[in-house]
Amino acid sequence: MAQSLSATTGSELESVRRLCQRLEFFVSQPLLQVRPLSHGESNQSYYVRTARGEYVLRCYPAESAVCRQQELRCQHAAAAKGLAPAPLCLNNHYQVMLSDYLANGVAYNFRVHGLPILLTAMARFHQLSVQTPVLEPGVYLRQLARAVTLSEADSVLMAVLQQAAQQLQQLPQDTVLCHLDLHSGNLLFAKKKLWLLDFEYSQLADSSLDLAAISLHFDLSAAQEQDMLLQYAGLRQQPELTEILTGKLNAAKQLYSGFCWLWYQAQPVYEKQAKRWQQRLQTLAL
Repeated sequence: MAQSLSATTGSELESVRRLCQRLEFFVSQPLLQVRPLSHGESNQSYYVRTARGEYVLRCYPAESAVCRQQELRCQHAAAAKGLAPAPLCLNNHYQVMLSDYLANGVAYNFRVHGLPILLTAMARFHQLSVQTPVLEPGVYLRQLARAVTLSEADSVLMAVLQQAAQQLQQLPQDTVLCHLDLHSGNLLFAKKKLWLLDFEYSQLADSSLDLAAISLHFDLSAAQEQDMLLQYAGLRQQPELTEILTGKLNAAKQLYSGFCWLWYQAQPVYEKQAKRWQQRLQTLAL
């Protein structure tokens, strides 16, 4: 979901420079360079260089309801295992987080880098121990739905989603620390390995939701999906997971599509994205 910041204005960068100068982290290290990295749907990221090092500054919207302390805990745990850049500073007053910068990184490309490197990183992330709430899909759907106005046709899709949520919770659970936003913009290939980025939605959830995200974001075929589940179960050293996850994947794909549809639906500037995820959900519900 990241996109180029080629249109970033000089005044915007000047505002970022002034913001950095107010952060205690930069008191003794004057700024040498500030440039845009990417715009996500809910934050802006900038490259910051001083004489001491290179950093990524993420700026969050003031109205965000995401728990940044939870995000920080998840990134710290991932960084400790070499799965993420190290977070260095969280300032809730200014709504920013500072992390290490990974030089010469490129966005993960499914065709170039392949599925095994992604599954390996994800399986390792799923085995981390971090104290977070457990995602209840039905509850989360209702929270998302309250932020939008649903048509009669939309209400039919909501019924499909609630049924998928019930189905997923009735099947054997595999509750792990999930990332819940696994797309190429949050996956960086650098230093000959894959790094996970952006942990604002990370929390305990069923592993099938992250697998559903991979399948949907990278348009896996049925054969590729089955290979993914087999590889993943092997990486977790739980071969029985293959059959369990196979039985849950379609419901998880419906739910993940529904989460994205409703999230985008609540953002007026993302009508195209909302429509695209709505259409994917409709296809999955057939």
